[in-house]
Amino acid sequence: MELRKALITGATSGIGEATAHQLAAEGYSLWLTYSSRDDQAKAVVEECRLLGANDVQLSRLDLRDSLSIENLVQHITECWGSLHVLVNNGGVCPYTPPDDITEDEWDYVLETNARGMFFLTRACLSLLREATGDRSIINLSSIAGQVGSILTSIHYAASKAAILAVSRSFARLLAPEKIRVNAVSPGPITTPITDQLDPAKRESLDLQVPLGSFGEPADVAWIISSLASPKAKFITGATLDVNGGARID
Repeated sequence: MELRKALITGATSGIGEATAHQLAAEGYSLWLTYSSRDDQAKAVVEECRLLGANDVQLSRLDLRDSLSIENLVQHITECWGSLHVLVNNGGVCPYTPPDDITEDEWDYVLETNARGMFFLTRACLSLLREATGDRSIINLSSIAGQVGSILTSIHYAASKAAILAVSRSFARLLAPEKIRVNAVSPGPITTPITDQLDPAKRESLDLQVPLGSFGEPADVAWIISSLASPKAKFITGATLDVNGGARID
């Protein structure tokens, strides 16, 4: 049986790091990307090896740069030749009031979160098509992309809404090839991004979550791992909410 291989973007902090740990413990071969903090990235690689990952590779990636995406996919192709799982987690989340959002910042957020996700996914399709067995793409959206956002920012919410639309479109397009595409939509999660919140604001937000507090990155990683599993072979085009009841349909 072919060893399962996964690419995780934004894999060295928050939800991405927790996902790397989860899949490492399940024996995946991992290709992790990061955008800054070499020391932190290398530490996560070592943690994944200790947790049981079959192989761990690391690449710096700028999701706004087509050449950076091209080089990453070429490197994976040369080293592995195929891919079973793509986790599009990398992104940015500024806290900027609408009146302060510049054109450059709007473009930066949309290009990183939505445009980069689309072009990386498209570039990875050749690798997914070369793999045998179950293939899966999991895209990280947000509750902000479903209901709008006051806590984060309008351009962040717009980028996460775009991710949902792209996920559903790819799910329809790739279903005949048995490549599954799903989205995960976290609500309030304790990450380095939410750590920037004022403590009083954070306490107020905890009270607004029906389950009583922010979730942890591991709560989201478990869902990502479940969607990546061949046991989820009949799930595609879905959006799984991980929000403590903050949004209930």
